[in-house]
Amino acid sequence: MLPLLLSASFLESFQRQYPMYKSNNAYLLLNVPEWVTALTYEIAYGLDFITVELLFRGFLVIGMIKILGRNAIVPMAVIYCMLHFGKPMGEAISSIFGGYILGVVAYETRSVWGGIIVHMGIAWLMEIIAYGQKLLH
Repeated sequence: MLPLLLSASFLESFQRQYPMYKSNNAYLLLNVPEWVTALTYEIAYGLDFITVELLFRGFLVIGMIKILGRNAIVPMAVIYCMLHFGKPMGEAISSIFGGYILGVVAYETRSVWGGIIVHMGIAWLMEIIAYGQKLLH
């Protein structure tokens, strides 16, 4: 993933979207250094992927196994891709494949933990790369 993310980070669409944290005056209001508000945001951003994984891989795959079996994976991946509309095109397209792979992992393991770890890891890696791009410009 790292080579793909590094190459994507040079695209204008990626640089417009990421990092998700946008500098604001919250740190002045709270009387803390700006890195504190940025880190707090990034932690909350990462925790959001727990709910995403619970919905898509937990409910739509694991929860539907008895009804749809393995056929629950493709519809989940399509709906999951829709969540990425409005993001860079490469991210939206790759979310179909990533959603499918994470769906298979959830189906086989009957757990969302693998998806949570992978999703958080990729998201935070994208953020780190985007912060690096901002420093270069």
